[in-house]
Amino acid sequence: MRHGVRGILACSTCFAVASSAHADEPPAADEAAVAQVEAIHRASIATRRSLADSVLVAGLVSAAGGGALTISDAEDQAFRFAGINTAIFGVVNTVVSLVALHGIAGEEDGWQSREAVAARRSPAGLARARVHAALDERREATSHAVNLGLGAAYLAVGGTAVIASRLGVDHPNRWLGSGVAIGAQALFLVGIDYIGLRRASHYHRFFVEGLAPGIAVVPFAGGREARVSLGGRF
Repeated sequence: MRHGVRGILACSTCFAVASSAHADEPPAADEAAVAQVEAIHRASIATRRSLADSVLVAGLVSAAGGGALTISDAEDQAFRFAGINTAIFGVVNTVVSLVALHGIAGEEDGWQSREAVAARRSPAGLARARVHAALDERREATSHAVNLGLGAAYLAVGGTAVIASRLGVDHPNRWLGSGVAIGAQALFLVGIDYIGLRRASHYHRFFVEGLAPGIAVVPFAGGREARVSLGGRF
């Protein structure tokens, strides 16, 4: 009988230790929610990289083509002026796209790191990942919005130059060549930034809608304190 009691006590102790160890394990995030967040982030990175690649290719072509146009002095150097404006846009776009691609690679490396992947497997870590992605998409959308405004301004400058070429200015062909070159570059940039703004806003909405703010009043020895938390909705 005494051995039976000892056996029961031993089993109870083992069960208690196992239960305690299980209770100490952090809860795991819903795998479907994790997969969805990671898929949307991959889509966002792919979109950014595609847009940056497009700007890079266009920048290289514009720099080379614009440089070639500067050789000709035909039409009162209209081609030369068009080439200068085209080459300037090409060089700037090439530099901007290379910087953007470097930033995209850095964001992707940080997101795919072993620590970040493991952190997203807990509810709190997944919520933090959503916040990080939402802030990143907001910055992306703001950048595209600013660039969209600049593109519209460039388009207005190009249109003004074309109109001026028809209003009796000196060297109208130079004005026309410059206006057409600036307008063509501006149209391309407006299209890129419009697409980027729409996609970044869409991704930002997804990450924000998965977050739920919460407020809790917690009593303690000296009184009470309010705690604000941010959690995910899955």
